[in-house]
Amino acid sequence: MKSIRTALEERKEQLLKIKKEKEKALKNVPAGHLRICQRGEKVQYYHRTDPKDFNGVYIPQKSIGMAHKLAQKDYDEKVLVSVDKELYALDKYLTVSPSIPAEEIYSRLQAERRKLICPIIESQEEFVANWENVEYTGKDFDVFAPKLYTAKGERVRSKSEVIIADSLNREGVPYRYECPIYVEGWGTVYPDFTMLNVKERKEVYWEHLGMMDDLEYVEKALEKINIYAQNNILPGINFILTYETAKAPLNQKIVQLMIEQYLV
Repeated sequence: MKSIRTALEERKEQLLKIKKEKEKALKNVPAGHLRICQRGEKVQYYHRTDPKDFNGVYIPQKSIGMAHKLAQKDYDEKVLVSVDKELYALDKYLTVSPSIPAEEIYSRLQAERRKLICPIIESQEEFVANWENVEYTGKDFDVFAPKLYTAKGERVRSKSEVIIADSLNREGVPYRYECPIYVEGWGTVYPDFTMLNVKERKEVYWEHLGMMDDLEYVEKALEKINIYAQNNILPGINFILTYETAKAPLNQKIVQLMIEQYLV
């Protein structure tokens, strides 16, 4: 889990980059500011250079580029003010905050000392172990179903699921195969894989749609995906979808990219 300090240091780097870009952009800009006046459906632009002159000089359409430059200048100046204020606040926090967050103190203690302590938050190792030790009952296999097994010795339903399971295992991603969950509007469903994003301590689901050339299968799969969405299980957030047809099998590189993007 990313610490607050780490997140704020990353935010500071982002703000410093923005500050550098905006300071550079503001070096060669026209003096003054833009005033916009709307009369009915017509919009007029004025260039103000004298604070005492509220109206400014009218900018004709042929000189609209000046209006763009002034609008961008005004925006960049406001961004820079906001960035400077946030950087000031971040620097104050980072100066006085402890280098080791309270949540990380336990993991830095000696193993024998940790045995005597009840920490304020589970260590990552304990969290993962407790997650993996949850007992559940998956779906039964049909008597005629092919006998396919992962590197961990788990039985799955397709060669593509073997690829996904073994890829997860290689990357050290904790997962459960066909662990039941309840979703409103459907009832109990069995996602192909329920995985743990260890860094964020959140569950992510993976459905592999292996018969996308079967119209009846596709219609049922789309209905299921919509039900997932209604239960806040959303692709790109906590839901991974992969697909294949008879002519376009699952690409192992895509599986690896999904794992790297959402799970490690």
